[in-house]
Amino acid sequence: MTSMRARCATGLALCLMLAVGPAWAQQETGGMQSGGTAYYTFARPGQNTIEVLVLGGQSGIYEVGENINMGQLVALAGGGRGGGRTNVTVRHFRLKDGKRRKILDQDLDEFTERAQYPSLQDGDVIRLETSQGWGWREVLQITTAVTSLTFTVLRIFDIGR
Repeated sequence: MTSMRARCATGLALCLMLAVGPAWAQQETGGMQSGGTAYYTFARPGQNTIEVLVLGGQSGIYEVGENINMGQLVALAGGGRGGGRTNVTVRHFRLKDGKRRKILDQDLDEFTERAQYPSLQDGDVIRLETSQGWGWREVLQITTAVTSLTFTVLRIFDIGR
């Protein structure tokens, strides 16, 4: 027979795992900094260029020809990667009066249906944000974890015997 102290310690350990585990699992993977910023050039020799910072997709500083529009830049940065349950939001920021202001905030589906894409200026920032919905796999994983933890707690504290 195990003592009440051992059961309480085990129960406390399980509660801590339940509280800390999900927060630890949600930490971003692949968020390591490589020590530098990627720099991409998409312009013909001698062509006037502008620099645009892209965050998300294939992040980096993009030096593009002045004739490149925002739709083409999003395509170069791989912003359309998603599919399935992934939602992509396109945000465009521009420096005005010494402050960076949002001039576009649109879902990628709406963005692709535009008749005309916004022009780009030197120093613009494009942010491509992705969010993913819940699928049957995520629901099954959570249900399995909760069920397993419930049976473990019931077994440790001899509940229902």
